[in-house]
This record gives sequence, structure tokens and C-alpha cells, in this order.
Amino acid sequence: MPAFPTLFPNSFPINLTTIAMMVFAGLVVLVVLRLAVRKVSIHPRGLQNVMEWAVEFTRTMAKDTMPNEQIVNWIMPLAFTMIIFLFVSNWLGLIATVAIKMHHPVPSLGITAHQLSLGKGEVMLFDSPTANMSMTLGMAVMVWIISHAIGLRHPRQWLKHFVSPSPLAVLEEITNPLTHGMRLYGNIFAGEALIGIFLGIPLLFGWVPIGLPLLLVWLFYSAFVSTIQAYVFSILTCLYIGNKSFSGAHH
Repeated sequence: MPAFPTLFPNSFPINLTTIAMMVFAGLVVLVVLRLAVRKVSIHPRGLQNVMEWAVEFTRTMAKDTMPNEQIVNWIMPLAFTMIIFLFVSNWLGLIATVAIKMHHPVPSLGITAHQLSLGKGEVMLFDSPTANMSMTLGMAVMVWIISHAIGLRHPRQWLKHFVSPSPLAVLEEITNPLTHGMRLYGNIFAGEALIGIFLGIPLLFGWVPIGLPLLLVWLFYSAFVSTIQAYVFSILTCLYIGNKSFSGAHH
């Protein structure tokens, strides 16, 4: 487990690498979307065609989980931004991971001698932000807050939700955000961890890369998982918010 530059390590630790990667992923999304609408045409091609397909895909996903068209239109900006942002974030660690070797601790950045020893001197500077549990759980808590804020527009139905059909609904309100965030984190972190293991397989006879075939297979599989996890997190976002949108008939 490599070390990370951290602010306030002894009180409220803030992983600087994760923050920087979140900002970087957001900038990539902004640039891609700006390029997609730079020359809008009624006959879309290239990047514009891809983004229009993504919008329609997101709308279909929202319609399948929302009670009416009004809430679909309301959730669309959040759902579309989330699925694109998570797609980029999940792929960053597959494209590249950057770590530097450090031999001396830097206490001001939370890099201690103990952390360096655990990480064999490696300090991570570039990887997927979704490989950090704090980031994914933070997004899950954000979705949880939004869903309850929507539900409180109808207080009676919101309260009834906790006792019908079962009082176990209270337990679900605790487990849902945990599983929502940890599922994404677990898949991305495990994928990057195994990539590191395959890269560390020694060369046979000093020159035969026996780990290369395994690495290639795992990269293709991780790319598939990273894409699916962006969709899973986004559709669960729509589902949790839609279940507390007590206006109209539910699907």
C-alpha cells in the first residue's frame, strides 16, 4: 500500500492525490463536453454523436427508475454528469499510475517513515480517485442526502416509507449508502492492486515477461468492470432518489 501526500494527517486527513485526481477527472469531462458541443450539427458525427448517445442512454436509465417525467428531467443533469465523471475517474488508473520513490519522510505532507516502510518507499501521485474509499463513500452520502431531501417534500409518505412494507427499511437506510460506495471502491481498488501485482512478476530468465499475458487479460477485464461500475453507481443513484420521489405512481 503506497503512501499518499496528506493534509492534516493527525486530525482530519485529506488525501491530496485523490483531491487532485478528482479535479483532473472533472477537467477532462469539461473539456470533452466542450469539444462535443463546439460545432453542434443536426447531423451529429464523432464526439457529438457519442455524447448524444450517452444522453439518451442516461435518460432511458432514469425513466426506468423514476416515477414520472418531471423527476426524470430533474435528475438528468446529475445522472449524466455522474456517469461520465465516474467513467473517466475509473479509467484513469488503467491508463496510468504514477508513483515516486522517497527515502525520507515529509511530515508536513503526512508522509511518515512508517508509511514509507509500508509502501516500500512509494508515494502515489496519479491513480483513480475512485480507488479511495473516502471519495466513493462521500459520493454515496451525497446521494443519500439528496434522496431524503426529495422525500421530505412529502413528509407523511417519507415517514411511512420507514414502516412500510417493513421496519427493516430503517436498516436499509444505513446499509444502502455503505454498499453504494464500497462496491465502487472495492472493484476499482482491487483492479488496480492486481495490475500492480502483475507488473511486479519477475522476468523469466531475466528477459521473458511471463506476466504480460495476464496483465493484458486483466486490463481488458478491468476496463469492462470500470465501465460497468460507472453505470451501476449511476443507476443506483437514480433508483434511490426515485424511490423517495413520492409524486406519481412508481414503476
